[in-house]
Amino acid sequence: MSAIPLVSAVTKPLAPGVAGCLAGRRRRASRPTCDTRAVQDGSAAPGPAGAFDENTKAATRRELFNGISSRYDVLNDALSLGQHRVWKRAAVQWARPPAGGAALDVCTGSGDMAFELARAVGPDGDVTALDFAPGLLARARGRDEAASPAAARRRAPIAWVEGDAMALPFPAASFDAATMGYGLRNVASPACALAELRRVLRPGARAAVLDFNNPREAPVVDAIQSLALDRVVVPVATASGLRDEYAYLRPSIEAFATARRVARLGRG
Repeated sequence: MSAIPLVSAVTKPLAPGVAGCLAGRRRRASRPTCDTRAVQDGSAAPGPAGAFDENTKAATRRELFNGISSRYDVLNDALSLGQHRVWKRAAVQWARPPAGGAALDVCTGSGDMAFELARAVGPDGDVTALDFAPGLLARARGRDEAASPAAARRRAPIAWVEGDAMALPFPAASFDAATMGYGLRNVASPACALAELRRVLRPGARAAVLDFNNPREAPVVDAIQSLALDRVVVPVATASGLRDEYAYLRPSIEAFATARRVARLGRG
């Protein structure tokens, strides 16, 4: 997994963070056993009520993203100065989706990376986009339906699926490429989500994972990122009535694994 200048936390890119490529190997047909307690790496800093509690965090984070779905794209553009789209295109390129192939986007949000995958595999391919938040999926479907007929003809059709990144509802060795953008830190078990990506990829296929970087091993970077979150991101979100949702970003980054730890999890 190679680090680049990117960031994101389930949702809001601000500055570049962690990205990585997982080389595909022969996948296991059986699902991995997931222990959501075994992969925590960092402090469970305060955040929205229930967002870091083992018994409630999955439901709380799902509702968090449902709640911001209508303003998700506008705020992403504003808070990253549009750069999140560049990072997402780069991640799709790293995944190397083949023309005419089958591609998967996990934690699709409002569908940015799914649309990039659909253009990459072309009209002879197919794309599946999965998310656990129905509000965001509805937003993605709406964007899909609003596309011009000419644009739709130049890309693969997209199947929008509500589901769990830790228990993907697909057979083993189903996809030629996969992406996950700004979602790994929001699942209960990052290790389990990465294992599921490995399971559904065909031999030799690649997955690209884009997310916020936890820079606690680089104090200066950590200080700058914390300042940006506290002085820019949260105030902007507060003005939009979404203070709690975006105050979640900093503690979620602090509770996330470092880049080296994520790379180790990705290797299985």
